[in-house]
Amino acid sequence: MKNVPFIIKIAAKPLLVLALLAILSLTGFSKAFSEIGSLKEQQAKAVKSENILKSKLDTLSINEASVSTDANHAVSFLPGENPALLVLYQLRAGAVNSGLILSDLKVGSGIQDPNGFMRVSISFDVEGPLMQILDFISSSKVMAPNIWVERTDLEFSGDVVRASIDTKSFWVPFPTKMPPLTEPVTSLDASEKEVLTKISGFSKPSFVSLTPGIPRENLNPFGE
Repeated sequence: MKNVPFIIKIAAKPLLVLALLAILSLTGFSKAFSEIGSLKEQQAKAVKSENILKSKLDTLSINEASVSTDANHAVSFLPGENPALLVLYQLRAGAVNSGLILSDLKVGSGIQDPNGFMRVSISFDVEGPLMQILDFISSSKVMAPNIWVERTDLEFSGDVVRASIDTKSFWVPFPTKMPPLTEPVTSLDASEKEVLTKISGFSKPSFVSLTPGIPRENLNPFGE
């Protein structure tokens, strides 16, 4: 350092300070630009979420009158649990209304169908005049929950006909999680509205689910 000019020795420290200040300034500007970019990105996400929520609100407001009714129709047609009891109720009521005798009811266990739904099979016999049996089968196709006639075997004995009928009904478990609030929602398209309009005319059972009653004591167990 003895050969270094005195002027350079004097200027070295200020230059070093300036260099450090420049480095710190560049680092600060870099972080500032990064923070600004992050804030802009967050702002863009917030605006997008706000627009989605506004769109959801508008959609729900427009369909407010029909949402509850449409949901009830959809749930009645495709329940979230095994509809065997509801189907049995509908079949018995339909048989009585058609003046038929229903017997030999058999209910299968719920299984996974290849289409992704759950399925239960129900078979039974009905006895009565042919035209009334045909009317009963036709009416079962417009009952809720959904009833699909797979097979019908007819046995004739004079004016009385005995029909062995195999049916199936589908259900699907309801979602257990709500979709995110920021997930877009769309109105029903024409085909979906057509389906809802169709099933809204289906005959429904007088109950949706069975609730067990409170046990009570029989005060006269040996009485009539």
